[in-house]
Amino acid sequence: MRSRRKAISGAITALILVIASVVIAIAVVGLAFGLFSGFAGSGTGLQQVGTGTLSSVTVSGTDYAVIQVTIKNGGSSAVAFPSTISFAGKTYSLFQSSSKLPQYQNYSVYISNPFSSPTPTTFNNVTTVQPNSAQTYYLVFPVTNFNPGAYSSPSTLDLNFPNGVTLPITYVYPNQ
Repeated sequence: MRSRRKAISGAITALILVIASVVIAIAVVGLAFGLFSGFAGSGTGLQQVGTGTLSSVTVSGTDYAVIQVTIKNGGSSAVAFPSTISFAGKTYSLFQSSSKLPQYQNYSVYISNPFSSPTPTTFNNVTTVQPNSAQTYYLVFPVTNFNPGAYSSPSTLDLNFPNGVTLPITYVYPNQ
């Protein structure tokens, strides 16, 4: 009887080792090819690089706040910018137009400063943080009665991305 028990015990041990090997092999292949995005860091790899800066610009009688920030996406998928953001006590909706700046309660994201020329005419709007990259973005908000000097100490803007990641953006208004 005793030898039969060892045989069953050995068979069970071998079966457990085979199952464990298969599970490990599947996990390694899945992570290597990004099949398990929750574990591979897709979308959770968002981070700010350095400290952002806040500036203000007036164009055609409209005041704009501009937050320049570099965001790194270490994940393998593009991540959409939030559809709404709260800034300076107001809620703004994401706006995309290649022909005009955001108005009213809208904000836009650009990959180059839209105010680099006196009269902006071309806009490089984006709606996603690109994967496997570090990119500088310009978040632009129309503002009224805005005092950028109030932001001379580090301030935070929470970007609540649709994939569930919240990225607190730290920025300052540099002393002019």
